[in-house]
This record gives sequence, C-alpha cells and structure tokens, in this order.
Amino acid sequence: MKKLFLLTILLFSMSTNHAIELDLDNQNEALSDLANMFYSEKNDPVYRFEALDPQKLDYSVESLKFIDKYLLDLKKNNLDQISDDQRFKTVLRTGAYVGETIRKNDKNTNWHWVDYETAKELNPELFNNLDHSIELAAVLTDGEHFIFPLNKVVKFLKNGEEDSLYFFATTAMKF
Repeated sequence: MKKLFLLTILLFSMSTNHAIELDLDNQNEALSDLANMFYSEKNDPVYRFEALDPQKLDYSVESLKFIDKYLLDLKKNNLDQISDDQRFKTVLRTGAYVGETIRKNDKNTNWHWVDYETAKELNPELFNNLDHSIELAAVLTDGEHFIFPLNKVVKFLKNGEEDSLYFFATTAMKF
C-alpha cells in the first residue's frame, strides 16, 4: 500500500506550494521501491519478466548492459502488442532501475528523484516547454542539472541500441 501511495503522489502531484526538501526523501524512496519491483515483483511483473536474472541486477553500472539486452529483446518481440498498462509499468520500473543505478554509483553528484511538477518549479524555462508524460513523470536532478532515465528507456524502445542505457549512465556520471 505504501508503494502505491508513494507512486500516486509521485505521478499525480499537482501541488506547487510544497517544499522541495520535504519531497526528496519520499520521491527517492518511491523510485527506489519501483527499481526493486523491476526485477522482483512476481505478482504484478514487468513485460517479459522471465527474461530478467535478478542475480545480475545488482545496481552496478555493468548491470545496465543486461538492461540494454532486455530492452533490445523487448523491441524485437512486438512491443506494440502489449497493453498500455504493461508498457507503462515496464518503462517506469526500468527507468527507476537505471536512475537508481546512477544514484548509487555516481561519486561526484548527489542525484535526487523529483516529479514533473517539482522539476518544473526548479527549472520553469526547461519544463514549461515539455509536456507531462511518462517520460517525465520522474527525473533526476542535482538541483541544477537534470537527467531523464525514463525518457531514455522510451528512446531505447523506439531506436534500439543507439540509445544504450549503459552508455547513458556512464556519460551522466562523468559530469
């Protein structure tokens, strides 16, 4: 229930009068939970859950190579035929895993998850030109810069290996 509540707050938060500092811990926890659900939730799994090997998904940067392989497999297996719910769940949880991998491994930057509305408060110029969508439901920020793990998952599913999540993470951690 806690996960559902936190996810609901994250995705549908429309309040612009909240203190950003208060939201960071809840949003970090909610996305961390979603990242764990990516490879462990058997009752409500992501699409092609059986293709995942939880022992290889240890939040190391190297584990993102397995995510690239998983998404490439999805792209090759008629992803257009899955339900919107399955697509949403897969993008959200996979993106959360990618973002949590960056958060856990980036020794130079202290990344925090924020929802679209909070990101828009932090940088109205950037986010006023971007529509609220699954790709922007949660983004990572250090307070100044933003990276978009969910958007990168969507791009990979559209474009393939040229939008490698492994490459995305290693590049993001070099800043």
